[in-house]
Amino acid sequence: MASPYEVPTTDCSICEKDVPAGEFCGFCGSHLVSQRGDGPAWLRLRAFGAAPGEHVLRPSVASSLFPHVHHRSRAPFRLGLILLLAALVAFAVLRWQAPLVAVSALGLPVLFHLYLYETGAYVDLPRRALLLVAVLSACLGAGWAWLTEGIIANTYAVAFQTGMEFKDPLWECVIRVCDAIVMVVPIAVARFSRVGTRESLDGFLIGMVAAICFTAAATLTRLAPQFSTGLLASDRSISVLVAEAGIRGVAMSLTAAAAGGMVGAALWFTRPDPAHQHKGQWLASPPPALAIVLIAYAVLGLGDASPVAETWHLVIHLGVAFVMLLGLRIVVHMALLREAHDPITQEPLLCENCGHVVPDMAFCPACGVATRASSRSSRAERRRARPVLIESPPEGS
Repeated sequence: MASPYEVPTTDCSICEKDVPAGEFCGFCGSHLVSQRGDGPAWLRLRAFGAAPGEHVLRPSVASSLFPHVHHRSRAPFRLGLILLLAALVAFAVLRWQAPLVAVSALGLPVLFHLYLYETGAYVDLPRRALLLVAVLSACLGAGWAWLTEGIIANTYAVAFQTGMEFKDPLWECVIRVCDAIVMVVPIAVARFSRVGTRESLDGFLIGMVAAICFTAAATLTRLAPQFSTGLLASDRSISVLVAEAGIRGVAMSLTAAAAGGMVGAALWFTRPDPAHQHKGQWLASPPPALAIVLIAYAVLGLGDASPVAETWHLVIHLGVAFVMLLGLRIVVHMALLREAHDPITQEPLLCENCGHVVPDMAFCPACGVATRASSRSSRAERRRARPVLIESPPEGS
């Protein structure tokens, strides 16, 4: 396809197309000039699809949970995550039990709501559908927590109190795996109801909303009895409360968010050409994503059944959250690389990630960010107000 304005071109060795010269191929997103540490060309490990300045295996919480905003706009969300962590530690040290429970359950949901508002998700996706997903997930979370209250309470007693007692690992694994299955039900319902478009990051958003609301409601339901004991937990050690804050407010929240985003992105992923297989596209399909989620929650069940100190339970939960973040990044990265893209016009477009004016293609030739990593509202606005090439007057005029 001829470009409407003259730009140098080169050949891409991966997709074998004549593309605008730059660091990345505008059609397939691969590196045009390979460097040491790139890994397999089809995987593009050195440049995450939503944040090309980051390695795919770098567990950045901000770019993993908030991929729609470019790196400069992620600073407020990074600050929000830091403030959330600081509040959890402060309440644990002060033994303020009620605020600790509230922040553990509602901190990430509030921050994610601000992200949805900032990225225009309430415009790009049907508000009623998002509300229904949130309500259904919260109801399932509260109902499931109430149904399993006695069993889960015993499990938490191992994690957060000094007493050690044996728990049946198989039973604990079953409970945790059922947690994951019930949590993804609203995501599957939204997918089969055709909520949103078939963009992987639409599914990511819906999956995150479902998982975060489910986990918040379950946490509040299971910990509600602690509100009746008063503001202070003077009978509990600071180390136990810090571990509780780390597990419930950080590790469990991150694990659930990553699980929901991973499953949602995989369910909404659409291949550009169903008749052909592309390298790595299986990494963005539902079976691997679901398998990772179920295995991770089974490991949490084994960890909760282990008669070890509360600090080791925190280590186990943080380790699982770390692995889940990596899994989320791989699924989102491969979905952005391999999914069907917007029509390629090669008209001038401002890349909101690097600030360069580049041809309107599936990927920015300058920085490699996937065009679909930005919201549909942002894309539409930038396409309505395309940069205009101003030619310099001839010399001597």
